[in-house]
Amino acid sequence: MSAGDIFLLVVRWLHLISAAAWIGGSLFYVVVLRPAVRRSPESARAINAAASSEFRAVVDTCIFVLLATGVILTLNRLTPGVGGVPYVVTVAIKIALAVWMFALARGRRRRLALWDSEAEPAVVPSRLRGMARAVSGYNAIVILGIIVFLLSDLLKVLFEAALSR
Repeated sequence: MSAGDIFLLVVRWLHLISAAAWIGGSLFYVVVLRPAVRRSPESARAINAAASSEFRAVVDTCIFVLLATGVILTLNRLTPGVGGVPYVVTVAIKIALAVWMFALARGRRRRLALWDSEAEPAVVPSRLRGMARAVSGYNAIVILGIIVFLLSDLLKVLFEAALSR
């Protein structure tokens, strides 16, 4: 194993750990913490605020690591010209979804998210409001993160298939 191979192994590992930490933490928030806070809002508000503050630092670190390692990994895979059009299209979709996730994380932090419940007009039917909430904010980050993980696996399969040709 060369020094370049070890470097790429470390870069891939950092990329995976950062993605898992961010999406795993977001999933924990959506599935565990938020429902617990809703059940007892008076006692859980302080815990929620503290957890959000700590998780914000984790997300910022993850975004930085994902950007840095993502550039390295993308250049490493695209430079040899092995992947072909399906690989490039999949990478482009993955990058677009990741950028959307970064924007949602930043927008959510500033409470400027488009589908935030305070920004919705009062005339929106409750079913539509519920559907909008289900696919916005932290839920959207989790959904997009899961899709990005799937695209990562697809990229691996496409790259290995291209190498075997």
